[in-house]
Amino acid sequence: MGHEATIRLDVRGPIARMTFDRQHVLNAGNARFAAELGDAVATIAARSDVRVVVMTGAGRAFQTGVDLKALAAGELTLSDLVRWEDAMTAIERMDRLFIAGINGHCIGGGLQLALVCDYRLAVEDALLSLPAVKECLIPSMALYRLPRLIGLARAKELILLGEPVTAREGERIGLVNRAVPPADFPKALDETIDRFLALPPVSVRASKRLSTRAFDLDFETFREEMNAALVGCFESDEHQRAMANIRSKKRSR
Repeated sequence: MGHEATIRLDVRGPIARMTFDRQHVLNAGNARFAAELGDAVATIAARSDVRVVVMTGAGRAFQTGVDLKALAAGELTLSDLVRWEDAMTAIERMDRLFIAGINGHCIGGGLQLALVCDYRLAVEDALLSLPAVKECLIPSMALYRLPRLIGLARAKELILLGEPVTAREGERIGLVNRAVPPADFPKALDETIDRFLALPPVSVRASKRLSTRAFDLDFETFREEMNAALVGCFESDEHQRAMANIRSKKRSR
């Protein structure tokens, strides 16, 4: 099969595109995938000019979790899964915006990857599921993230039964932000990227970082961190420009 990359990373200016590319197994992940995910995340973290990261899958799937054949053959170990989880934690904590462009089936570790993104756009007929229990595994930190995202009852339903829902149903229960017909997906993804790029980086980065920790910090600690971030916003050039813009609009009326 050779040593082709399992993840393609394309950085152009403020946009990085991460494409999962093992099409013969619907982009399921092996040990190499876990390592390359970590490498891609480290590369993005080191590129301070990158503001928006888009994850998508090559071909007809987004990402379909662990490669079960590799797992069954002992070619994918617990340490590989920990490496995968480390990369997802880094994505969640990084002060860049991550968009999951769910172009097709989003299963297991694929859905876990989507859960650590800041926005999920999906084609409406994509299937989303966490089937780990069926292989006598658990869906790692999705056990922690999913209840916070969609509430405990729905999360338990997805986690314990392991059965899929369509992205259209996922939109209804808050699992995806927006589900669109396949023909509309490329344009909707470009528009989503543009909307995030139009925001001032200082305020959007602080807002992502803090809102990610909303369930983890006590109120007073959170308020202290929020106030420190607010000071950073007030002192930023971007805030000064925004205020100058408002003043000039008033004068032109």
